[in-house]
Amino acid sequence: MKVERSVQKALLERLNEAKPNAVNPSELKDLIDDMKQLTACCLYLHEHGLVRATISKFMSGESELLAAEITADGVDLLRKYGGQATILEANTITFHEDEIRHLIEARVLEAKLSDTDKQDLLQTLRQAPADSIRHLTMQLLDAGLENLPRAIQLVRTCIWNSRA
Repeated sequence: MKVERSVQKALLERLNEAKPNAVNPSELKDLIDDMKQLTACCLYLHEHGLVRATISKFMSGESELLAAEITADGVDLLRKYGGQATILEANTITFHEDEIRHLIEARVLEAKLSDTDKQDLLQTLRQAPADSIRHLTMQLLDAGLENLPRAIQLVRTCIWNSRA
């Protein structure tokens, strides 16, 4: 089965227009006139959770589409901003305080400071409570965002240098 993505999108749009009702195959023949292809296309979209397809399987091994309706995931796919799925599937990034301490320690060790200053700073960092580390992390993030133009410049420089 080879169905163009544009046809799959048109099929989803047709089902979306009919929502909340299911659509029977005769209403989709103008999109895909071959019943085997229409059934296969709807089954494919069904397997990806974009369509709920009711398919009858005959003893001969043949399958035939009886009805199809779009799912919430199918509707979200059609929406330019991603719909509810985008909101519900937000990713949360979590750093444990020890990970933050190790990242900061590594930078302190690389810094151009005297060994005494480095040791004092590392000792203070290691003794700091979790709330202090959380506050420090926010301050470091703010400082990084304030220097975003410099970071963008570094990214461009690295990309351009890698092209040469």
